[in-house]
Amino acid sequence: MSGLLTIGRSALRGYSTAMETVSQNIANVENGDYVRRDVLMGDATITGSLNPLYSVQSGLSGTRINKIARSGDEFMEASVRLSGAALVRSETLTGWLGSIETGLDNAGEDVGQRLTDFYSRAEELAAVPFDNALRTTFINEINATAETFRRTSANLNLAIDQISARAGSELIGLNQTLADLSRTNFDLRRTQPGTQAHAGLLDTRDAALAVISERLDAEISLGENGVATVRYAGETISAIGVVGQLSLVENADGSLLVQVNGQGGKVPSDGMLAGMSRARNVAASDLAQLDQLAEDFATQVNDWHANGRTDTGIPGKALLTTGAGAAGLSAIPAMAAELAVASADGKPNGNLLGLADLRASGNIERNWNQIISVHSNLVIAARNEQSAAQALDRNARSARDAVSRVDLDRETADLIRLQQAYEAASRVIQVARETTQSILNIF
Repeated sequence: MSGLLTIGRSALRGYSTAMETVSQNIANVENGDYVRRDVLMGDATITGSLNPLYSVQSGLSGTRINKIARSGDEFMEASVRLSGAALVRSETLTGWLGSIETGLDNAGEDVGQRLTDFYSRAEELAAVPFDNALRTTFINEINATAETFRRTSANLNLAIDQISARAGSELIGLNQTLADLSRTNFDLRRTQPGTQAHAGLLDTRDAALAVISERLDAEISLGENGVATVRYAGETISAIGVVGQLSLVENADGSLLVQVNGQGGKVPSDGMLAGMSRARNVAASDLAQLDQLAEDFATQVNDWHANGRTDTGIPGKALLTTGAGAAGLSAIPAMAAELAVASADGKPNGNLLGLADLRASGNIERNWNQIISVHSNLVIAARNEQSAAQALDRNARSARDAVSRVDLDRETADLIRLQQAYEAASRVIQVARETTQSILNIF
C-alpha cells in the first residue's frame, strides 16, 4: 500500500507543477519576452544492479519532475536578432532621411524655388531697368534667397544635433543593458538548469540580447548554463564580471564611431546606431554641398554685379557675404540706385541680361537639383530596404513563435489533460486508502 500511496502522491505533485506551468504560460500569452515552458516528468523507480548482466528493482517511487523545459530554439532566436537588427536599422535610417528631406524642403520654400524666383525677378527688372520698385523687389529677393540658405542650413544642423542626442540617449540605455546582462549571467551560472528560476533568467537574458542586437552589431556567443558573452570591435563588452563602457565619437564625415572604454571601436554596421550613423553622414554630406552651393552662388552674384555699372557709372559692389557657408550667407544692404544693372559698355540693362547667361552656365540650380535628386534616391532605397527587412523579420519571428510562443488552444488542451491526470492520481490515493481501511476492518 505504501508504494501505491507514493505513486499517487508523486503524480499529484508532478501534475500540480505541470498545471501551474500551463497557467503561467496562459498568463504570459501577451508577453513578447516570455518563452513557453513544459514540465518533463519521468519514472522515479529506484533500481540497483548487483551484476552487470541484470538489474534488480529495489523500490517503486512513482514519477518525478526531470526539468522545466523552455520551448525556445537558440538558432531561431539568433535569426530573429539578426532580422530585427536589420529592420531597426532600415526603419531608423528611413525616419531620419525623411526628416532631413523635410528640412531641405523648408516648408515648400526650398533653395531651388528661391533661386528660380531670384532669376525671375532679374528678368522682370531687365524689361524696365529704371523702375525703382522692381529694383527694390530684386534686392529683397537677394535677401530672401540668402535667408533660405541660412534656414536650410539650420534645418540640417538641427537634424545632425538631434541624431547625436538620440544616439547618446540610446547608448546610455545600451550601457545599462550590458550591466544588467552581466548580472543575469552571474545568476545563470549559479542557478540549476531545468528549473523555473533558470527558465526565467533565460527569458531575461534573451530580452537583453534583443535590446543589444537591435542597437549594435555586437557578436553574441552562448556558453554553459546559457551564459552570454557579448563582444564589439574585438572587445568583450558584457560577460560574467565584465562590463564595457561604450561611448560615441563623431567622425569628420558625420558618421558615428562607437568606442569601447574610450578606445578603438568602429562605426556600427547594423542596428539602430548604424541607421543613425548613416543618416548623420548623409545630413553632413548634404550640409557640405549646401555650403559649397551657397559660396558658389555668392561668388557668382558678386562677380556678376562687379562687372556691371550703376546709374552713375560706378562698378557694382558685393551683394552677398562669402566665406561662412550657407549658415553665414547674408545680403549686404544696398539701395536701389546702387544696383549695377547696366553693362560696362553703357547698355542700360546689359548686366541684367548677362545674369541670364550666368544662370545657364553657372549650374547653381542644377547643383541644387542634384542634391535633392541624390537625397530622394537615398530615401527611396531606404524605404525599399525597410520593406524587405520587414518581410524577413516577419518570417523569422513567425518561425520562432511557432516553436517558443504560447498557443492558447494548446495550453487549454494541456490543462484539460493535466486536470484529468490529476484526478486519476487522486483516485489512486483514494483507492489505496480504501484498500488499507478494508484490510484494517478485517481485524
